[in-house]
Amino acid sequence: MRPRRLSSLLLFTLAAGPALAQGDPDVVARIIDVGKNHSQAWETLEYLAHEIGPRLTGSTRLERACLWALEEMRGYGLHNCHLEKWGEIPVRFDRGASRARMIAPTEREFEFTTRAWSAGTDGPVSGRVLRMPTTEEEYAAVSGDLPGSWILTKGRRRRGRRDETEEEKAARELAESLAQRVREAGILGTIRGSRNDLVITSGSWRDLSMDDLPTDVEIQVRRSDYEAMEELLDEGKEVRVEADLVHFFSDGPVPVYNVVGEIPGTERPDEVIILSGHLDSWDGPGSQGAQDNGTGTSVMLEAARILMEAGARPKRTIRICLWTGEEQGLYGSRAYVESLSEEEKAGISACLVDDGGTNYQGGLVCIESMAPMLDEAIAPVVAAFPEYDIANSVQDHMPRGGASDHASFNRAGIPGFFWIEKGKGGREEKNYNFVHHTQYDTTRYAVPEYLVQSATCSAVVAYNLAQAEGLLPREERNEETDSGVALPVDASFQVLSGGLTGAWKGTLTGDSDGGIGFLLDLQVAKDGRVRGTLSSPVGEGRIKEGSWDAATGSATFKATSDMGSLEMAVKLEGERLTGTIELGGKHTFSAQRLPLQDAPVNGTWSLYLPDFDATATLRLAVGEDGVLRGWFKSQSSDSPLYGGQWNSEKNEVRFEYDYPHAGRLPVTATLKEGTLVGTIGESASFTGKRVPAGEKPAEERSK
Repeated sequence: MRPRRLSSLLLFTLAAGPALAQGDPDVVARIIDVGKNHSQAWETLEYLAHEIGPRLTGSTRLERACLWALEEMRGYGLHNCHLEKWGEIPVRFDRGASRARMIAPTEREFEFTTRAWSAGTDGPVSGRVLRMPTTEEEYAAVSGDLPGSWILTKGRRRRGRRDETEEEKAARELAESLAQRVREAGILGTIRGSRNDLVITSGSWRDLSMDDLPTDVEIQVRRSDYEAMEELLDEGKEVRVEADLVHFFSDGPVPVYNVVGEIPGTERPDEVIILSGHLDSWDGPGSQGAQDNGTGTSVMLEAARILMEAGARPKRTIRICLWTGEEQGLYGSRAYVESLSEEEKAGISACLVDDGGTNYQGGLVCIESMAPMLDEAIAPVVAAFPEYDIANSVQDHMPRGGASDHASFNRAGIPGFFWIEKGKGGREEKNYNFVHHTQYDTTRYAVPEYLVQSATCSAVVAYNLAQAEGLLPREERNEETDSGVALPVDASFQVLSGGLTGAWKGTLTGDSDGGIGFLLDLQVAKDGRVRGTLSSPVGEGRIKEGSWDAATGSATFKATSDMGSLEMAVKLEGERLTGTIELGGKHTFSAQRLPLQDAPVNGTWSLYLPDFDATATLRLAVGEDGVLRGWFKSQSSDSPLYGGQWNSEKNEVRFEYDYPHAGRLPVTATLKEGTLVGTIGESASFTGKRVPAGEKPAEERSK
């Protein structure tokens, strides 16, 4: 809804009798007054970002942040404030003040990161910088200097072994052998450069224990720092680097919690509106966890404070939830949803999630049946902030995927909403892509006035939904929807290898788009139809209505996302895609094919399920980014894979796929002597045999 529509909406509301989602006008006015004129959102963000800092899941800082948020809720007067445990992690990891710099031939402070749950240094260590050798001759020349040195290394683009020439195979095996020998020679660690001047932090606690901690030190510096070292080495100068990586490991298990508080409903306390954001963040050097997701946390705490100060006494319960474990896979919100009974799930009207950085709340993505209630709920915000463009966006179906905590609710059939973020992106013309998981996730680029609007908006919408005549309508799901619910099996969709089929890593190239990235996973049928998935920082959607023209090397298709429906036009030029995306305007993009890792599970597998005497086809591909992608096809299901993981140490794959009427089924399988052995759901076992390249799976040959 845009501001110019406000007058017609209000006239409709007055003429139509009781509002669908409007609370007491006096209370709404007080909420807006407190939110606009007496905001504390910025002060809350500053305390969280500056005094507590980044909040890695399972760290001491996150534990402190949970206790702080709990006391804030209690101080506002919320009820039933508590920490809700969702799990444990095996090892606590805390990062202290770390530093990396060049100390010779000139001094230069690096902007850098290391992975969370990775090896640090035993105090400051310094040494000469050498390049990773690429030939036996180069190795022989530097082998005596390797102990106590830093090794400058470049990431190698990986591809499947089956596609290798003999020359490529020999080069790969040599590179692997040299790298192994270098690591075993007593080096201080490796240093690699990022693709640009942003360094992105990630990491995993999986398979860690105090008896098996990582030992290899790996530093990633920004591209300009890396190039500065290379230039000096090219000039024949000796480069020395000093690093002090303060990494602490503590034995677990470490309990991890969501933080929960409530404004209890006066008439229907078992019916709930959830206001939420995630409290955890990544913890790379320099980051404060300010926009991912200190802003969302501050907005939700401020919304709770506003409601209490305004004296709101909603008919339904308004529950404030601060999730943790979001960055590693929506763990906190997923466990929360899984803990609910069917009756409790049915009583949740909506879960609203703020997790898009510093921009203001510009509306909600919904389906047609929800639009009247949501339009009325947000109408007072439109009137109170006429300078902001605020509009709910109606699409055909609610998403089932997504990259934030609303996805945990939508997957369970509970209306989950990711606020559409609008605005200039951030101060100094730095948008969310600039700060997301990087060293620049600080309050410097956050916009205080946007936090004022977002907190006020959340409070108003939650209150109005809590006062509505009924719960928000839910989507009636069936097999013909395409938003993550299982589709009917399409036996005629025979996948073509090569060409457009595959995973593509794209970047928006417009001047105002700030290099925002996304990923396309595409399949093309012999008759030119296109299907697949689209993943981006704002969620995941399924591609539909796609067509491929082999003569021109171009395709068009539509897709859904948490920001609404979009249309894409692409042109294939070798291993590169170019094109446009239409979503609130036309955006240009460029994409490169995502190479595959050398993983033994890559390819097509024919599965047999003895309990049902049934067969299925499974296509697997492990990308260079470490993500397992593919497609599961049986007599009942025709679905892309979600949440795919490949564990090379255990030879194990994990993923989910859509199944009619049952949501997403989890799959775990282990590769044993060339056979996939696994289970679907809790107990359905299967074995899988690889289908030779160029041969159809047995279950497709008769079709």
